[in-house]
Amino acid sequence: MRVTASTDIGMRHEQNQDCYKVGRLKDDSYWAVLCDGMGGVSSGGEASFIAVNYLEQMIDEMLLGLTDQKQIKQFMYDSTKKCNDLIFKLGNDMNRSLAMGTTLVMAIVRNDKAQIIHAGDSRAYHISNRNISRLTIDHSVVQELLMSGSINEQQAKSHPNRNIITSALGIEPELKLDYNEVKLLKGEYLLLCTDGLNNMVTDHEMVDIIRSSEFYRTTDNLIKRALELGGFDNVTAVLLQAE
Repeated sequence: MRVTASTDIGMRHEQNQDCYKVGRLKDDSYWAVLCDGMGGVSSGGEASFIAVNYLEQMIDEMLLGLTDQKQIKQFMYDSTKKCNDLIFKLGNDMNRSLAMGTTLVMAIVRNDKAQIIHAGDSRAYHISNRNISRLTIDHSVVQELLMSGSINEQQAKSHPNRNIITSALGIEPELKLDYNEVKLLKGEYLLLCTDGLNNMVTDHEMVDIIRSSEFYRTTDNLIKRALELGGFDNVTAVLLQAE
């Protein structure tokens, strides 16, 4: 497995509230956690930082002891919900005027299987030799409107509520999570990204950049393109490729 990642503050923000970490364990499992903070200049960045570091600690302590995909799936749910409890309690204890929260997309790759869990509108994509497939469905107002048929894809891009999400760590005591998994064949990619990338760069263009770039420059090139198109938000990308 090869891994590369990049993040950028973007063109219009004072702070980068995105946060990510990636790692490899002794059994050759790989993991990645990516978060996009929300809730004011300091609260969002703090929430994403806490989430990434808490989940890193849980992975380091527990993942090696899990023997099958079912156990890993349950671990992903349990650890994420505990992280939600931590951030929610911290936000309430500090009596913040704005909610302290963060999106999450987390992937664990063992052998040729990638397991993904997410909350919010940060995304995971599977890129094969033939196409790109989104592995996550945004938890957002616009996604709900799209699924109901109230708006189309073109309207979604400029909808006034496009930044309102319906699930995130730290916002509510109960957390909505979705899970997916995919087989990663040799040469295929798993891309995790915040909305600062996919709101600016189309799926088709992301694939073109990934396939045309030297691997360890790929995420830099994805972010460069998002900035060229306006860079309205923090932008982060993590890319894994099966070898």
